[in-house]
Amino acid sequence: MDIPTVPPTALDALSASVRRAALAALRDRESATSVDALASAVASRLSRSSANGHADVDGMRRSLYHAHLPVLGQTGAVTFDPESGLVAAANEPPFDEAWVGRLVTDHPDREYDSLLDALASARRQAVLYELFIGESATVDALADAVAVHERDGAEASEPVSRVVGLSLAHIHLPLLADVGLVACDPAAETVHAGETAWRSHPWVGLSPIGEWAAVE
Repeated sequence: MDIPTVPPTALDALSASVRRAALAALRDRESATSVDALASAVASRLSRSSANGHADVDGMRRSLYHAHLPVLGQTGAVTFDPESGLVAAANEPPFDEAWVGRLVTDHPDREYDSLLDALASARRQAVLYELFIGESATVDALADAVAVHERDGAEASEPVSRVVGLSLAHIHLPLLADVGLVACDPAAETVHAGETAWRSHPWVGLSPIGEWAAVE
């Protein structure tokens, strides 16, 4: 990719509020902690950002142990020993500390999950780049531009652009539209940038996409 992007694996790992809250809690600890203690901390964080304020610690412990900690462990963000039940933030995490720190601290709310999930694709990030630096574009024009980005600036053949266009039309643009990141104009057969409030969030400016996505 010839434009700055956030690694999709990082955004995918961070697209669940439980995992963001877990990383935020682990960053506050200097040594390994038990899954039980982490579950209490995560449940407390999420209950503060939830409308009902309910904290199910036992359910959180199971969710962390069987689902979320294995995901974070696979990305290298945490070290997790299922046998001892001990977990700690990685000494050398794979994600840049600055933007990840702001993201997990500022946005523990579940409502943020869909935004991060939508951004967890290099192709969708390339679409947003094109719409942010321009105005509106047809799907065909977006496909041509994205195909070039994915080839590090090299020209893409017509069949390649056509395949990219099909994926945009049937997968990526509908997903971006569902969360309001783009809007489609059926009459003009064009796409333009949608909701922009997230672009002013501090983590965006600190991340690799900051130079083209961040706004004041």
